[in-house]
Amino acid sequence: MKVEIGGTAVSRLSRREIAAFVRSVLRAARGNIAELSIAFVDDATMRALNRQFRRKDKTTDVLTFPDEIVISIEQARRQARDEKHSLATEVRYLIVHGVLHALGYDHENDEGEMNELELRVRRRVGLA
Repeated sequence: MKVEIGGTAVSRLSRREIAAFVRSVLRAARGNIAELSIAFVDDATMRALNRQFRRKDKTTDVLTFPDEIVISIEQARRQARDEKHSLATEVRYLIVHGVLHALGYDHENDEGEMNELELRVRRRVGLA
């Protein structure tokens, strides 16, 4: 599996570690994706994407497109602070969420299956 990482660097989480984590999430979810890009962006960029693709004029933490996961590093930082864990941990949570969307899961339209799977995958990759 090919993983490309772009955008802002994540403190205490190298691009190599991010790529390895994506692969471990896919194994834990028993999913297969040939190629995936992860882009770390600022809130302004995320807000523009959210407005364009979801018609929501605000930032969000993660958006998933067919071959790409986009994460707002600023929103992730705020969420990490609120949850009292590191930015690296929050980014890992968002990667799990994004990968499951990339695999076709949709918590907005299912009966809780994605949320259940997300909790199982978190445990399998050591984020419980």
